[in-house]
Amino acid sequence: MDASKRLLELEAVIASGQQTFVEVGNALAEIRDARLYRLEHGTFEAYCKAKWGWTASRARQICIASEVVQTVTAGNALNERQARELSKVPEGHRAEVLQAVVETGAITARRIGQVAQRLTMPPAIMRDKEGWAIPTQLVRLWQSATEVQEKLTALSHIKADMKRAQDENRQLYRHVSYGAVIAALDQARTEIEIAKPYAVCTACQGQLPDHCLLCKGVGFISKFAWDNIVSREDKEFRFKARAGGGQ
Repeated sequence: MDASKRLLELEAVIASGQQTFVEVGNALAEIRDARLYRLEHGTFEAYCKAKWGWTASRARQICIASEVVQTVTAGNALNERQARELSKVPEGHRAEVLQAVVETGAITARRIGQVAQRLTMPPAIMRDKEGWAIPTQLVRLWQSATEVQEKLTALSHIKADMKRAQDENRQLYRHVSYGAVIAALDQARTEIEIAKPYAVCTACQGQLPDHCLLCKGVGFISKFAWDNIVSREDKEFRFKARAGGGQ
């Protein structure tokens, strides 16, 4: 195809306000890569400035965002700002970062940046409540367990509200057995608290084996298990290993 004709077709795409930034990015990339800008200008930068009022940097942003959307989004619609944020992630991690964002909430540029930092930056050593290093493969599960505390907090709020209702003799709750409700809330808290991470499993060392009888394959144990099930010898081993610099 004649270069000048192709340039006009591509410029029509860019000029159309109905086209997405993906199509604009594709058109700009072709103009740049095929050097069609040379028909009128000496450099791509001069072309972008004269024709569109953009810096070459701005044009490159659009091209990169367009490329990212087409290579790693797997059907997830991104706007240009989100795509630009994803383009800052090392190429080998982009799909992983986007998948993590999709699985945990709405897609925003800010969340892409936050998740990327968490997944791609070398993590500082995390330690359990007894000071033992948390294995890398256990870190994500350990962090996600904050939802356990959220549930415990919610139960505490409900219990406090029921106690206030009892003290105030609220008419709405006169058919409620406060003692039974509060006892049930206490029992629910005890059961849920078992899911709250306290220490790396002393049996499997956090390696997540399904057959581990102590942690049942989650890699960590609760404070109750640490206090009542873990042997004194295992606790002493952990303490000596930390004191000796082994952990």
